[in-house]
Amino acid sequence: MSKSLAQKILSRLGDRPAKLAFNISNTPVIRKRLWRRYHDALEAYRPSLPKLDGIDREIVEGLERDGIFVTSLEALGLKGSEAMLRAAQKVASEYTESARREASAGREFICAPTSATLENPEIFHWGLDERLLNIAEAYIGLPAAYDGMALIYTVADGTELGPRKWHRDREDRKMIKLAVYCTDVTDRGGPFELISRVDKSQGVDDRYDFEFGTEEVLIQRLGADYAQGIVSCTGPVGTVVFADTARFFHRGAPTYDKDRAALFYGYFAHLTRHPYFCERSGLSRREIAALASGLSLRQRASALWQEALPTLLKLIPPAPI
Repeated sequence: MSKSLAQKILSRLGDRPAKLAFNISNTPVIRKRLWRRYHDALEAYRPSLPKLDGIDREIVEGLERDGIFVTSLEALGLKGSEAMLRAAQKVASEYTESARREASAGREFICAPTSATLENPEIFHWGLDERLLNIAEAYIGLPAAYDGMALIYTVADGTELGPRKWHRDREDRKMIKLAVYCTDVTDRGGPFELISRVDKSQGVDDRYDFEFGTEEVLIQRLGADYAQGIVSCTGPVGTVVFADTARFFHRGAPTYDKDRAALFYGYFAHLTRHPYFCERSGLSRREIAALASGLSLRQRASALWQEALPTLLKLIPPAPI
């Protein structure tokens, strides 16, 4: 089968294979097996979890307590941060006109093309810093899979579509999304927002369902006063937000005054519950392998987490964004 034909078939299938796999995973027999495997893995890996101190430990404690922690590139002090940010801002600037055209055409989710990542590998590599992997492992409880990054561009049109609605991410039971602001973000400039209350209806017996957080849903799951738990992350260029976007409802607030550009890096367990809802960077596995070439064994294993999947799960195409 030619590559183009395969792509056409996958395009027609859309997210149906992923939804079918998800529904099967929620049947009682499969849920029980997944839950037992997950807890056995957590217990077995516990002695190997990294020991953190300083701000790294504070980040994990903040995630455990509130589901979110806000800091800055300067406070983190990771190697290569300045070069990463310069490259990301350059990509955002070059992409501005295209992003505005896409927004005018009604596209809900707008991110820079994967070619920008391939041309600026320092942006991708920054997310594989050993300290970031340690933070992700310490919070998730298992070796961290790195799902790459996306530069998301939000046009200041005031619309509330797609990721600008309250939602929970579907990749895993627990995960970290790390946002880096490439522009100054005010309260009317599309701040990342999270409701710091756990949706207790999820994960019972390892069962999950996902839907947008309408007013009715949020009241039902989080309480009538859920708005008191909203954390709105404003900040200047270089602001960094760590958030568990699987356990907590979150959104990018609508943007009114000025376009917002931000990098989003994703981390979850290498034995993620929903691999078919992952691979959100848009990069092919071959492109990721090329980007990971020359990195440490741990970094390559994190970036190429799909290689450890059972054969059957490898065959399920990831749901489109």
